[in-house]
Amino acid sequence: MEKLTEAEIERLMADTLVERLRAADEAGPDTAAGKKRHRTGKWRSVRGVRFRSIVKKAVRDVFEEAAPSRNLDPATVRLIEPLSAVVARKRVELSERNMELLVEAMLPANDPMSAVRSKIEADNARARVNFVESVPCLTSADLAELAGHNARNKSATGSRWKADKKVFSVQLRGRELFPAFQFVDGKPAPAIAKVLEALPPQMTPWQVAFWFVSSNPWLDGKVPSENLDRTALVVEAARKLGEATAD
Repeated sequence: MEKLTEAEIERLMADTLVERLRAADEAGPDTAAGKKRHRTGKWRSVRGVRFRSIVKKAVRDVFEEAAPSRNLDPATVRLIEPLSAVVARKRVELSERNMELLVEAMLPANDPMSAVRSKIEADNARARVNFVESVPCLTSADLAELAGHNARNKSATGSRWKADKKVFSVQLRGRELFPAFQFVDGKPAPAIAKVLEALPPQMTPWQVAFWFVSSNPWLDGKVPSENLDRTALVVEAARKLGEATAD
């Protein structure tokens, strides 16, 4: 959530204070507070424009660290006094947020790695687009239709298979996509679950996707997704990756 400016904090405090006083005024003369107000006669203007301006002036005094006006009703002063601590805390938050924004604004220009990171991010984005353009992928609705499931929630089939770690999916532009090489006759290929279990658990879905379609040194340069019929070899290649990562 975006931090409030000091002016916005001041306005909200004043409005909140007026509402609290209004609620107290509407409590009626049956309460102790109501009897006191009606004895003094000073609370009948709570709804008035003049009273609102008095409260706003009092809150402004708090922000400027000035003493509360002696012309205010004691009850009003008691409600205003705690605002000092709140204002101090909010000022600290605002100062910290302003410093963060300043650092964020300055860092790209002075960070020698920013250009490298930008290029890596751009290359990664292009690689993802190339993946979905070159590798057939299925949506959750496609999976449900392929599997012959008639559930009203079309994402249920894919979600269940993914929760059981039988398949994996990737996200691109708000869409969940399941690479089609994972399925045989409308069901997850048994090899996929074994390979996913053998791969390093810290891999992201996109890293998993790229691994499946990349040349693999432990498969003599062959691509894992094209050799799922050789399950033991692909699982071993996945395990070797985990061992190499651990080293």
